Amino acid sequence: MTEPVYIREGLANMLKGKEGVGGKLYLDEKMLHHKPHAINIQREETAVLLTEVASVERVRNRLLGIPLLNNGLKVTLQSGLEVQYVVNKAGQWVEDVERAVADAKKSGVV
Repeated sequence: MTEPVYIREGLANMLKGKEGVGGKLYLDEKMLHHKPHAINIQREETAVLLTEVASVERVRNRLLGIPLLNNGLKVTLQSGLEVQYVVNKAGQWVEDVERAVADAKKSGVV
């Protein structure tokens, strides 16, 4: 079995309600995939197919209840479901995900 080729990968917290699930976020030609760290109580991996993505945007995350940190990545699916992550270099993540989504939709990669 060959290893997937990642367009981008990095540390990321996936926000579930008011809690963050620490782990790594991976972007390849088919999906955006969050793998939690082994020490998390919530260990469920989450994958979003790029062909299901309606929009991607950079958002501000809250620090002590105040929206200060511009390190959020929000992915909205065609179903209306929103998935949000806290990442380093959020602007670059947005660009890379948008490009990968456009390529996946153009080529019909599933």
